[in-house]
Amino acid sequence: AARFFWCAKPSRTERAEASKHPTVKPIKLMTYLVKLATPEGGLVIDPFMGSGTTGVAAIAQGFDFIGCELEPEYFEIATQRLNIT
Repeated sequence: AARFFWCAKPSRTERAEASKHPTVKPIKLMTYLVKLATPEGGLVIDPFMGSGTTGVAAIAQGFDFIGCELEPEYFEIATQRLNIT
């Protein structure tokens, strides 16, 4: 199954945006998955938001997004990446 979801590692810019999170995902991968699983005008929910990559992808594709993150450090990273103030 991995051959269907292969893409490059996160770019240096993506890693720098979320430098303290250990498992930053590539925005290209999350964009593909969000578009694959979400109907037009849909809502993307990420209950384990981490560095916010899914939210970045969802918002860029015009979807609404709700994310939750328990760790304050990761929540701060995600809010910065999502431009939430």
